[in-house]
Amino acid sequence: MSAPADPRLFDVVVREGLYGLNREKLAGVLEEMVLLAGGWPETAVPGARALLKVNMLAAKGPERGITTHPEVVAAVGLLLQKRGCRVFVGDSPGGAVRGVERYWRNCGYLDVCRETGMELVNFESSGSREVTVRGRSYHVALPVLEGFDLRINLCKFKTHSYCRITCAVKNSFGIVPGLGKAMLHTRSPRPRDLAVNLVDLYEAARFDLHICDALIAMDGRGPSTDGRPRPDGVLAAARDGVCMDAALCAMAGLPPRELDTTRVALDRGLGKPPEEITVDGPRVFRDFDIPRESWLNWVPPFLGAVAGKLLKAVPRSNSRCTGCGFCARSCPVKAIEVRNGRAVMKKGKCIMCLCCHELCPENAVEVRIPLLRRGGR
Repeated sequence: MSAPADPRLFDVVVREGLYGLNREKLAGVLEEMVLLAGGWPETAVPGARALLKVNMLAAKGPERGITTHPEVVAAVGLLLQKRGCRVFVGDSPGGAVRGVERYWRNCGYLDVCRETGMELVNFESSGSREVTVRGRSYHVALPVLEGFDLRINLCKFKTHSYCRITCAVKNSFGIVPGLGKAMLHTRSPRPRDLAVNLVDLYEAARFDLHICDALIAMDGRGPSTDGRPRPDGVLAAARDGVCMDAALCAMAGLPPRELDTTRVALDRGLGKPPEEITVDGPRVFRDFDIPRESWLNWVPPFLGAVAGKLLKAVPRSNSRCTGCGFCARSCPVKAIEVRNGRAVMKKGKCIMCLCCHELCPENAVEVRIPLLRRGGR
């Protein structure tokens, strides 16, 4: 990649080998990285209110590699507090309509907030406002739109069976509260269609800084319990999320334009062409196992329903299913019901949004997607 005009500044800064570091040491590394990536946002001043938007997909511990590591959250919070900011942490996981406290506790955010004085924000109960991006309407959590002086995207680097890789742009999905995320799947049946919505939300979020947690990354059949946690010990920082996604995908072995969200963003003029992105740091994510592009992308929209019925294999519950009904309540098209103490998925109604797979608290939903390779590049 080309050298930057100013050798002290880079589009994306990457550090690896960060195993077992405590939050103070992580904070020291992150301070250097942020300065190399262009510095803290101008609004990070004494008295400012800072929102850290994490990836809180599932109520699982940080060792699973599913959510933003709480020590990364704590380290960023400490740096902002030293600058005199008041720091808040928030996200909207898909299953939080029945209460977000379990997510805060299991992901480790409740403890680190108590220890550091950061405050948790409930996107579900904070209200939302309709915003329009390029003619499309979305309901966005109010904390993302108002009440904060700066917004920092604390995303997670991991694979995604539907979208291939999730990082900075995909993390914008969590600014939609409640079941609004699931409903977006119903109007975007193909990953490339969903990518348009995700880039819209990324534009709506207007993040001031992006920090990616890959201390424990994930490859294989991510983004949840079927993926393989990887102790990569990596952090990345950038002022532009599209540049971050492009650089990290390339480091993992995926050409940036093969990620739908990056391609859509680049076509809109967001970010920079991949060949112009400057990176300070080593090539990382060796032998990264990335799902192949979904076959749904190659189905014409007007044939989507017919092809779906003929080709798709719906998720199914396995022996770990307890019949709790969480998947049924989270399904946007009501394609799941509990029979005889076990979840049953209806092929005719399933839209393959994989919400049940991502949100099941027991890892009891299996997915076998036709023409989707388990890994490789």
